[in-house]
Amino acid sequence: MHKTAKFTLIIIGILLFMNGVLNIIDDAVVLTYDIASILSGIGFIIVGLSMKE
Repeated sequence: MHKTAKFTLIIIGILLFMNGVLNIIDDAVVLTYDIASILSGIGFIIVGLSMKE
């Protein structure tokens, strides 16, 4: 169960991070929700990696 939760958190983090970065590349404009998406993605990745098995 813990491996599934850890894997899911890391995947969600990667997708949020990619969403923010790719949206900035697509629009060539940095918006607030892009920054929020990137930071929340980094947070999900950190939480996923820090979970003990």
